[in-house]
Amino acid sequence: MMARGKTYIVHVPATTANIGSGFDTLGMSLGLYNVVQFVPDENVKLEDTMIDAEGEGVDQITTGLDNMIIKAMDVTASKAGRTLPGGSMYLINRIPFARGLGSSSAALASGVFLANLLMGEPFNRKELLDITAEMEGHPDNAAPAILGGFCMALIENGNVVAERIDIPSQWKAVVAIPDFELHTEKARAVLPTSYVRSDVVHNIGAVSFLMAAFMYNKPEYLKFGLDDHVHVPYRLGLIPGSEEVIRSSVKAGAYGATISGSGPTIIAFSPSDKAHLVGESMVSTFKHHGITSSYIVLDFDQSGISAV
Repeated sequence: MMARGKTYIVHVPATTANIGSGFDTLGMSLGLYNVVQFVPDENVKLEDTMIDAEGEGVDQITTGLDNMIIKAMDVTASKAGRTLPGGSMYLINRIPFARGLGSSSAALASGVFLANLLMGEPFNRKELLDITAEMEGHPDNAAPAILGGFCMALIENGNVVAERIDIPSQWKAVVAIPDFELHTEKARAVLPTSYVRSDVVHNIGAVSFLMAAFMYNKPEYLKFGLDDHVHVPYRLGLIPGSEEVIRSSVKAGAYGATISGSGPTIIAFSPSDKAHLVGESMVSTFKHHGITSSYIVLDFDQSGISAV
């Protein structure tokens, strides 16, 4: 049962999905975290929770059941046949909104996880993933947000089937984040409704090498694994300069690069000694195309969402 006056604190990681050829099925957890602090108050309804925030997207945060965290708390409680009180919530947002780094999955996962804590953890982590993915509509960000590491996931008969593996610890993620939003709906709208057989066959081969790169610590395979024919070619046009940004990252020493999620962030995988050179090259190339951006060098998160 929830403790009166206790502060519940949840850390949830950013995620990158698709990872080139793994469209809608593969995702990774990144060492960049949002923090949710919640103090329950039995005299406050959940939808009346007071929310304060700092960091990314504070001007876009909604309240009540329109807030993704509150909504996820409500849905999770209802699945347990329970209701939850409101209270006061403080958000520390480090994951940029609508940039392809899993901000929506982070919000949903943190609400689901927080509700579970408040109820005394009636759901296991697999069940939390099912609830999160059901709300999100696809599991490729939800799985690494909940489980950490490199995740493969699909939905079978309404349930998520997921597996995770550790990411080579010496690899770094370099994320170049443009100063504009790209919503998933717009990025999905440019995709074709069907594909020729040669593109499908290519992606089956590519994703095989992508898995081998991570499972056997063979970064040289990333250039094959990130070579996607299903979504990346169609989305690059929504991100000015992105093709050249990807090329410049490899020239600066990255193993490979691709769109993070549905964009506009470009993620490069790099050895640690080249990571900042890679980031500087990516930002410089975006600037050449009139796009302001910034880069962050990140470790990979191996644990997923957690309580403090």
